[in-house]
Amino acid sequence: MGFDCAISIQSRSRLFEEIRKMEIPRMRCDSIVGIAHHLNPKLRGWIRYFGRCRGYSLFKVFYILRIKLVRWSRYRYKRYRNNLTKAYKWLNTVRKQYPSLFYHWHVGYSN
Repeated sequence: MGFDCAISIQSRSRLFEEIRKMEIPRMRCDSIVGIAHHLNPKLRGWIRYFGRCRGYSLFKVFYILRIKLVRWSRYRYKRYRNNLTKAYKWLNTVRKQYPSLFYHWHVGYSN
């Protein structure tokens, strides 16, 4: 009988709920830097608390966060509104140009 020290399903669902309550797609930040400034303290806390033993269990949380960031870009920029592929490519270029913009990118969680 072993103990699995990964994030529990209940804790992960609470993180999903918290991401949903933040309403990232409707944030009124002028740029993605404002969103990063708002989210980084929470991301830092989640990674330090839940990512201690099995950090890969947070990938699902950051996958949902990525979807929310793409949704924000589609609301914010008219050129990505009708093209989901371009919005994902834009987020990937932002990640490559500024790898330490979001804390989870800086630590190595990127999908």
